[in-house]
Amino acid sequence: MEPIEEFDSGAIRKFLSDFRGNKLKPHIKSQPIPKQKKGPVTVVVANNFDQIVLDKTKDVLIEFYAPWCGHCQKLEPKYKKLAKNMNKYPDVVVAKMDATANDVPTDFKVDGFPTIYFVPSNNKENPIKYEGDREVKTLTKFIKEHATVSLSKEEL
Repeated sequence: MEPIEEFDSGAIRKFLSDFRGNKLKPHIKSQPIPKQKKGPVTVVVANNFDQIVLDKTKDVLIEFYAPWCGHCQKLEPKYKKLAKNMNKYPDVVVAKMDATANDVPTDFKVDGFPTIYFVPSNNKENPIKYEGDREVKTLTKFIKEHATVSLSKEEL
C-alpha cells in the first residue's frame, strides 16, 4: 500500500477496503535478511524468523541478545563453539537474533539479555526457556534433553 499524503474520507475507505481484503501488511521492525551464513551460528531477523525458527523439520536453539550486553558478549564464543559442535546434526539449528533491532514474536518473552529458548520441531507453539548456566556443556545437555532427533552421547 502506498503512503497516503492526505487523511481524507477516500483514504479511509481505501484503508478499510484493503483491511477487509486482507491486503495490508503489518510493519515489522527487522534488519535485512543475511545474504549468506557467516560462521556456525544462524542469524535470524524478524523477516526470516518463521522460515528458520518455526521450520517444523528443525529443532532450534535461539538466543535473543543485545549487541551492547556484556553477558551476551561473554556468551558469544561459547555459543559459537556450541553451534560448531551442533553443525554435525542437520536437524538442529543454533541461532541468534538481535532483539534490539528486530521485533520479537509474542510467544518469546524476553525480559533481559541474553534470553535463550529451545523450539522443538514437533511443538513450535511451546518454546522452552533455558534457565541454566551459559556453558557449552550445559547448553549441549539442554539440547540433548529436548531434541526430537537422536544425538549420540559419544559425539557430544
